[in-house]
Amino acid sequence: MKYYTEEEMTEALQRAIRTINLLTEGCTEYTRGINDCFALLAEYDEELRGSTKARDYIKFRWKTTREFAVKLGREGYSIEQYIEYCGYELVRDKRPLLGDIAFENGAMINDGIFWVSTDENNKGVKDKRQTFSIEPRILLARPIRS
Repeated sequence: MKYYTEEEMTEALQRAIRTINLLTEGCTEYTRGINDCFALLAEYDEELRGSTKARDYIKFRWKTTREFAVKLGREGYSIEQYIEYCGYELVRDKRPLLGDIAFENGAMINDGIFWVSTDENNKGVKDKRQTFSIEPRILLARPIRS
């Protein structure tokens, strides 16, 4: 499979972070689908590929990460199936690289040092936690060049 370069992923992530932070500045509250972790993931995917499939089946509103997963299931997709549909390969060895996405109480993106995601206190994109060399407890996926 063909993957994106570190430079492409870094630049796409930086642009996605800027976009989400600008959207957050214009929001009075944390809004699911607008400036949340899903919006960050969709924006990153669009910046990386030039378009995204991430919003194709998301025609619903949600209040929590769990509710998102339940409603996605009602659309016929597990998180794993949805991520593969969007053009990501599940990382079975659990060794994350820069640009990978992960799911642990929400979506995160690896910036090479930290997993970044949105702050539910409406503070934009923040470092969520440090990236470990092996991430055995999270769903991990890598973007495949489209």
